[in-house]
Amino acid sequence: MKNILVCYATRYGSTSDIARIIGEELEGAGFHVTVLPVSAINDPGKYDAVVIGSPLYMGKWLPEARDFVSRFRHPLQERPVAVFSVGYSLKERTVEHLKSGEAALDAIRVFITPVSAGFFPGNIDPDRMSPADKAMIRLGGATPGDFRDENLVRSWARELAGSPLLQEG
Repeated sequence: MKNILVCYATRYGSTSDIARIIGEELEGAGFHVTVLPVSAINDPGKYDAVVIGSPLYMGKWLPEARDFVSRFRHPLQERPVAVFSVGYSLKERTVEHLKSGEAALDAIRVFITPVSAGFFPGNIDPDRMSPADKAMIRLGGATPGDFRDENLVRSWARELAGSPLLQEG
């Protein structure tokens, strides 16, 4: 049985919730799955494949997610890696918004070549946000709400589970 690490950076929990859903789908497909924050990972090289997720802030992955990819680039280059991004703008699945999500991956594609990339809308709960993030949301005109689409996440995870790259070996 292949061991898959699903790891994530998060600010307010939306990305960790999505990571858990991905983990459930991969487990349901017969993989042994570990779901952890990137800060808890000491050696991604002990897994057969890795899924990494981060919310998008100001069009970029969180620094801890980018640092994880940079720090562990060598073991990550030696196994299949999939990535997912979570962001408010992704609630509208337009070509423009998806291209923006792809552009956010440029900073990690310097180090790894993901076998798949998922893009998912998240949750905006101002009651849980820092004052600075609340101000950004107000200035950007974002509407609070839970825009997560569990079916979209599960569908991507099932595609990933059936990927020949995860089935090899």
